[in-house]
Amino acid sequence: MNSAGLCTDLQHQTYSDDLRSCGSFHQPLSEKRLWHPEVNWLFFSHDQSPKERRLGFAVKVRNRFLNIALSYVATFLLRLLFLTVRVDHRAVDPDATPYIRPPGKTRFTFCLWHDVIAVAVFARRTWNLSGLISRHTDGSYLADSCRIAGIHPVRGSASRGGAEAVAELLELTHLHVAMTPDGPRGPRRKLKEGIIFIGSRSRRPVVPTAIAGTNAWSVKGSWTDLLIPKPFSTVYLFAGKPINIPHDLDRSEFGTYTEMLQLEMERMDSIAKRVIAGDMAAADELPDRPLFPHETAEWSGPFQNAA
Repeated sequence: MNSAGLCTDLQHQTYSDDLRSCGSFHQPLSEKRLWHPEVNWLFFSHDQSPKERRLGFAVKVRNRFLNIALSYVATFLLRLLFLTVRVDHRAVDPDATPYIRPPGKTRFTFCLWHDVIAVAVFARRTWNLSGLISRHTDGSYLADSCRIAGIHPVRGSASRGGAEAVAELLELTHLHVAMTPDGPRGPRRKLKEGIIFIGSRSRRPVVPTAIAGTNAWSVKGSWTDLLIPKPFSTVYLFAGKPINIPHDLDRSEFGTYTEMLQLEMERMDSIAKRVIAGDMAAADELPDRPLFPHETAEWSGPFQNAA
């Protein structure tokens, strides 16, 4: 559910408030690839012999079916595991959670770290949720698992498919969006501006989150780890106070909002750590986030997606 660097390339383009005019990302011809949305195979669009292309096609299709099968197996095992896990979910705004049927028209942008994706996806059933996932090879495994779990994957990142992903997110007004602003390459737990961009232009309030477990495995990866709770442990899912990013927020202000959201994510992570250490009263501090620049002490919304 990657949002890392989504704005980085977009900042060099001219776009209106309607991001459908963003344009597309460009690659040198030698790096240009062809993408098939149904089968997900990639191959170079030139500099290959017909035989190489035929061989590449056959190998990729065979691996694609294997990848789907592995995704089904992994999804089944994770669902089985989470049947043994106790889930404690708390949301400051009772509507700002993907784990209930949306009671109204408002949809939210959920900000979560890359290392807690497995818990976020499988701890509870989600409703009306999409996830921004990179088009890298590793993202295909996650996209398949999300589809199986009932989450709509939107494929794209700063390096590939970013403009198309933004346009799709703007069209899917009936869905929440989950984003990992430190993926797909890190640095670990460091926000980038993409989530502010999406939250602002899509009119989906951003919801900071924190996820922690009392007893879990930490599966090491290349730049981050993956939290997998152990059987009969407890996981805590905290959804903070929504942040209604101004729709007309100037790009020069993205950095300020990114820094403030980073601090709020860190504050919530600290609360989650105190809770799993036994300080249950720490959860009472979840609503006490600092005000963002456009907010006042009396500000209470509006939380709406419509123009």
